[in-house]
Amino acid sequence: MDSDGLQRICTSNSLAVLGTDSASFGRMHELVDAIRAGHQFDALIVGLHADAAKTVSQLPDVAEAAGRALPVLYLAHHTELHIVHRMPASVLAQESFRLLASPVDERALIEWLNALDMRDENDARGAGTGFLRVGP
Repeated sequence: MDSDGLQRICTSNSLAVLGTDSASFGRMHELVDAIRAGHQFDALIVGLHADAAKTVSQLPDVAEAAGRALPVLYLAHHTELHIVHRMPASVLAQESFRLLASPVDERALIEWLNALDMRDENDARGAGTGFLRVGP
């Protein structure tokens, strides 16, 4: 989810190169509508821009629609890192908070996806919540 169309394209391309299916949205309500229409998502990548506080405030709507909280990776261009500091302290303090510089570094993205994959493996053993499978 990214309000910047170019960033959506770049992130989608990075995910496709890694063999990961994705769908991109310009606004959080579009994602919520897609979930309510029956689409299922394993995780969420959110581009942070000037509307970051509003975007993050809508994450509970996503969790409610999905029936669970989705793992979230935040992306911010180096020129917009100051926006991260304006995010709610409760979001920044979360143990699961992850931020990558955009355009996203492929190795860092692989690490995040692999961490989700590890959660999926833990779920198969009865722990965790199960998330994403990454292609070859």
